[in-house]
Amino acid sequence: MKSKRKRWGSGIIILSMVFSLAACHQETVAIRHYPSKVHEPVDYSDMVYTGFDETIIQEALAELEELHDSGALQTGDTQTRERVEELYKIIKAQLDIFTTQVSLIGIQYDANGAEEHLAEAFAEISAQGSVLYDKCYQVLALLVDTPCQDIIEADAGADNMEGLRRYEAVTDKELDLRQEEKKLVQAYDQIMSQLMEVTVDGKVWTEEELNQAELSNRDYQNIYTELEHARNQKAVEVYCQLVKVRTEIAREAGYDNYVDYAYRETYNRDYTLEDIRWVWDAAKEYIVPMEEMVIDSINSRELRGLHRYARSSGEEILDAIQPYMGRIDPDLGETFDFMRRYHLYDIEYSDSKLFTGYTVSLPQYGTAFIFNQPYGNYQDYIDTIHEFGHFNETFHCAQHDLWADFNIDVAEIHSQGLTLLFTEYADELFGEYGEAFSHVILWSMLGSITDGCLYDEFQATVYQNPDMTPEEINSLYKRLAEQYGYQFGKDEEAYDWIDVSHNFQSPLYYISYATSALSSLDLWLVSLENRDEAVDIYLELAMISLSLPYREAIEEVGLRDIFQKETIPEMAEELEEYLGTDKGDGTGKAA
Repeated sequence: MKSKRKRWGSGIIILSMVFSLAACHQETVAIRHYPSKVHEPVDYSDMVYTGFDETIIQEALAELEELHDSGALQTGDTQTRERVEELYKIIKAQLDIFTTQVSLIGIQYDANGAEEHLAEAFAEISAQGSVLYDKCYQVLALLVDTPCQDIIEADAGADNMEGLRRYEAVTDKELDLRQEEKKLVQAYDQIMSQLMEVTVDGKVWTEEELNQAELSNRDYQNIYTELEHARNQKAVEVYCQLVKVRTEIAREAGYDNYVDYAYRETYNRDYTLEDIRWVWDAAKEYIVPMEEMVIDSINSRELRGLHRYARSSGEEILDAIQPYMGRIDPDLGETFDFMRRYHLYDIEYSDSKLFTGYTVSLPQYGTAFIFNQPYGNYQDYIDTIHEFGHFNETFHCAQHDLWADFNIDVAEIHSQGLTLLFTEYADELFGEYGEAFSHVILWSMLGSITDGCLYDEFQATVYQNPDMTPEEINSLYKRLAEQYGYQFGKDEEAYDWIDVSHNFQSPLYYISYATSALSSLDLWLVSLENRDEAVDIYLELAMISLSLPYREAIEEVGLRDIFQKETIPEMAEELEEYLGTDKGDGTGKAA
């Protein structure tokens, strides 16, 4: 079967998706400026998970309720306004502490293989957050249509004020469903982290024993398939339960199915499922052939050489890529320096880690954190560059979590766009293997498009038919995977979709890799003609942050609309021309 490619994300979504209310050579100069923000000089080793004491924030919320009940909010006198401003600052600061605590326990959970006591702590603070954020929105809604409304409107914006006006408290049923969802996700994590055992011809096998045994290819494949099938069966049972729970969550929110709910409420997308169907079809027709063309362009000898050459520790990777960040943009270089100085990352291999990678916010300190379990090859360079794109955006984002937009399709351009811009330095990084590295990045980007569409079509079908059996789900995945270029043996099953954690942890997320990869590819095609213009576009997107939904942000910076039916065929044609004229200089520039 065609090999899988790892995908990246910005971490497990906990609160924003539930309660979202709507010193180097300078090559370019940013069009905009990052917003003012304080970044605390605190090393990650000094950030301790303690849980969250609600006393201070609950007292502030209670005082706001008292001001409302007494009628003081309606007077708008100076003393009341000053006190409301103080209380609002306390609430925001406390929520920053809370969100940071969630991130810290999440990192520990992933770094220690979903250990039971960490799973319990993670579930507990997640449940605490569900209630806490709900309470905050209920109380802050009391400021709407009072003389004190402008105090929060400056942060929230008009759309969120309207959302507060209509806000309804989360029901006990919704809270219970969220808790059940979290427990099921943790059950999946446990399945993926534990050793599987199967009995073949009277002998018990685990993955470790299989990898140490001397077997024929046929026997190895037979045992491997049995292990894969065993894990799949356990995971799919959990998946079926998740589909049902999430369907109930959507119906509680007034939606017919979870697909429409996730597109609108979780990811704030300015396109619909009907809009994206064209992209699915275009990916099959135009991108799958380009993916094969790119992989065929990679010299196998050079790829093996790249594999050996790129074996590096996390610190060695950071050392290698650091000089180029400042060459793209001085601010980018300074942010990278800050990240390294305060060790805001965990990217070394560990047997105890869950196999995942993401970036999370640490708002108490005005910073972020990168977590990744590496492969031990060139993919780790790609992953690190990718995640730093997320880090840079999160590091500079000044929106408070209360009002933060969650436009993940834009966020993934911050990461994937930066990765493609790095093809400019492929020769400097990898010498004679630079061309192979550039083409691997291109291949990975095209894979983001095809896999993004594959998993979106797969999940959309399942969530629109929530009573599908495990056998039907596996069969559906195999049928769709073949349409997106995957090849299977005559009697081979397709069990490995469960390896993509997003299918369980962040449903309907994956299409954002496709939309953002298409726009990142468009950005890279601009760079072939005008490097400075492309970098300016990238930096403008980084400074826009996540404040605009995908189509609006793309229009704002002048990239093409992927939903126009001529766009994807045009991009495929331009890439084909690049591959036909590329002289292998490894710079990412057409000759």
